[in-house]
Amino acid sequence: LILTSSMASIAPQPEPEIKDESCWSDPVLQKSKGRWYGATKTTQEQLVQKWVEDQADKDFKYAAICPTVVLGPSLNTAAKSSGTQGKLQKWLTGDLPGTAWNDSMSFVHVEDCAKMHVAALELPSASGRYMCLVESLHWNEICAILKEIHPNMKGVHPYEGDDKAKPTQFNFDKRNTLGIQFTPTIEILTDAVAQIREMGELD
Repeated sequence: LILTSSMASIAPQPEPEIKDESCWSDPVLQKSKGRWYGATKTTQEQLVQKWVEDQADKDFKYAAICPTVVLGPSLNTAAKSSGTQGKLQKWLTGDLPGTAWNDSMSFVHVEDCAKMHVAALELPSASGRYMCLVESLHWNEICAILKEIHPNMKGVHPYEGDDKAKPTQFNFDKRNTLGIQFTPTIEILTDAVAQIREMGELD
């Protein structure tokens, strides 16, 4: 049993110095802040994990893949960009603030996400939760990368406050046991932007 969960289920508050698969979000807190997607993903994964633990005589293994923002070429090139690709298209066409958000974000290539699911299914040793992402970058760096890839993007001023957020840090020891070679962030964004451009959704 391979569950597609989300990094939204690995977002405890306050955030630890280093995140790993032992971290859990609080769905009650997520609901109180209107973070319904995150609350749903956290509750879903907790329910599935409890169900698996209750199967005393189970003859199957269980793993949960927890992707961050998934980007990359879509199989359906006839439709407009949607989901996370659609969000990226909006960022590129003006849906970003004048000053970068004082926060960090992470991405994963859709092909790497798929490879993680396959590895979790095929590797006899695979079990439990796996974070599915490359790294976390401050929005200052993300906006600069996007501007480099798509020069027509509206300029975003970097956040320059003294309280600049530190990108989230991760322990990838368990993720790395699946043996996936992850696509670097700049290549993830380049591939995603290229398809949006090919679909005629960028100037």
